[in-house]
Amino acid sequence: MAGKKKPSIKRRESKKRSLTAADRQNVRLLADLLGKLLPLEGYRSQFSLNQIAKRYGLSRYLPPKAANKKEAFAVFIEKVVCYKPRTLKKIVREILPVAIEKRHAKGDPVLEPEALSLSRQLYEIGVDLRKEIRELKLPKERPRVVPPPIAIQKILDTFALHPVMLPDCKQMFTQGHINESVRKALERFERRVQELSGLTTKHGTSLMGAAFSEVNPLVKLNTLTTLQERNEQEGFKLLSMGIMQWWRNNLSHGDEPQLPHHEALGRLIQVSNLFHRLDHRAEEARPTGSL
Repeated sequence: MAGKKKPSIKRRESKKRSLTAADRQNVRLLADLLGKLLPLEGYRSQFSLNQIAKRYGLSRYLPPKAANKKEAFAVFIEKVVCYKPRTLKKIVREILPVAIEKRHAKGDPVLEPEALSLSRQLYEIGVDLRKEIRELKLPKERPRVVPPPIAIQKILDTFALHPVMLPDCKQMFTQGHINESVRKALERFERRVQELSGLTTKHGTSLMGAAFSEVNPLVKLNTLTTLQERNEQEGFKLLSMGIMQWWRNNLSHGDEPQLPHHEALGRLIQVSNLFHRLDHRAEEARPTGSL
């Protein structure tokens, strides 16, 4: 009829499902799981709950203000479950493959137990993706080769590793070959000390002990004329022996669990610092024609 107002969106939408207390609990558990896969907002990115809600015409289901990310996800999921349950299935199908790729790139891969938890919570609220999620064949345990998180990669970009360690030590680290990157750096350090000391047949702790001996050093960091200088020489010797005994020997076995990314980063930086200190030995401490 002419002049008759169209019903508002809120009046056109009638709840197709009333949620029980158990349903609401499942919604909150699901919100927590989805929140680990998808950001609420994305800077210059289409991969966020806000952008996906916009594409599906569901922005009105997002709360104008929420106490935290989980609350925002819970409100959104609850409304979608009540009004458009089939759409939730489409949304999860869309975000899951992308989330798996992004989490792997950040060094936090989605493992099978997490995906199965998501599958169970979806099923509890009437969304059956159990078969599809099982077919993803996600790893049950954290893979050995996992790139470090972007934040840690940026730290390595900011810190200038010694040129002797570039480019391969850095590349191995950023590609996820964490142990090998540290092992390679230590191998290069050992070779450098062999060259400087002339002890080409010695290795590991015996090499470091002989090369940097504070009593009869083959590689002097300074003139050894003060207590502070002698302390530096001895400390450098003990530190070099320690990383050979601990880091190098353990990583040489090849069956060690992958180092945590932050720990491996610290080791690379430490080895780089040792290289730089060798480069900046006092001129008077260098024998004629030395490197």
